[in-house]
Amino acid sequence: MSRARSSAGVAAAGVLVAALLPIAGALDAREIMQARVLAASLTVIACSAAALARPRRAGTAAIAALTGAVGIALLLTSADANTRCLASFDGRGVVIGREYTAAGVDYVRNHPGLSASDLLLDAGGAPDRIWTAASIARCRFWLTWAGLLTVPLFAACLALLTASGTARLVLPGAPAPAPRPGEGDIQPAYDAFLSYRHGDPDRRYAADLLEALESRGLRVAIDARDFRGNEHVVSEMERCIRQSRLVLCVVTARYVGSGYCSEEAIISKTLDLTERRKRLVPLFYERVPLPVWLDGLVGVDCTASASVDPIESLVGLLKT
Repeated sequence: MSRARSSAGVAAAGVLVAALLPIAGALDAREIMQARVLAASLTVIACSAAALARPRRAGTAAIAALTGAVGIALLLTSADANTRCLASFDGRGVVIGREYTAAGVDYVRNHPGLSASDLLLDAGGAPDRIWTAASIARCRFWLTWAGLLTVPLFAACLALLTASGTARLVLPGAPAPAPRPGEGDIQPAYDAFLSYRHGDPDRRYAADLLEALESRGLRVAIDARDFRGNEHVVSEMERCIRQSRLVLCVVTARYVGSGYCSEEAIISKTLDLTERRKRLVPLFYERVPLPVWLDGLVGVDCTASASVDPIESLVGLLKT
């Protein structure tokens, strides 16, 4: 495959990810759209530059490694921002900050143990009464850009590697490269990875599902048991997803609004693009509007009105 074609394929995949990447609903829709357009534009520019660069393998690999490292750092920052920069008020998400105002410091000191959502409730839904305007603005920036900027960075990394011959990209219609000796013999460690929202009833759904599948001899990965204690949560997400044949998403209203759950789905979608696989299987425990990364997938009906036993459907799918 020519360098131009491989870079074009990476750019197309990057533009798609920039358009579909979930962003916190607490942000302004116009602000999100501008960020998506800029991320997509930077992706095309980065891949075009990689196609035009001279393929000096050692230097290119070093630049690609640096670009990928920066992308990973931003991905971790995005996950942290989704955890620490959002609170709930009146059933909707609100962007908060990380630094208290003088009044906020006094209030927190006099009311210890309150969560961010509790503080926001006591402030009448006005975050600037508790957190400084500057820290709120920084949180808005990281919530909008930390995740989206990973797209051009990872695209540039992959385009540089494919342009230099360090990695190869297979596009539809192109013959697949022959596997290296032993490469096709690697078996996944798990039949499935469970993606779910922490907190009941979602945690209970996941626990019951884990017990039912493992009682039938299937190998299932779940974060509470299988994530290694000395690693970052995003790294463990990627490891378990890579080592699983399928990713089972316990879909509820709480799941579709979770930052970490959307991260797991994005990792799965990104790996599927590069590995030409389809891992994601939604398990519908509640009927809710679906985000773009789940829309169109058939999934398994796990509601009380399901006409077919969902466990038997899953066992049949996992044992195929």
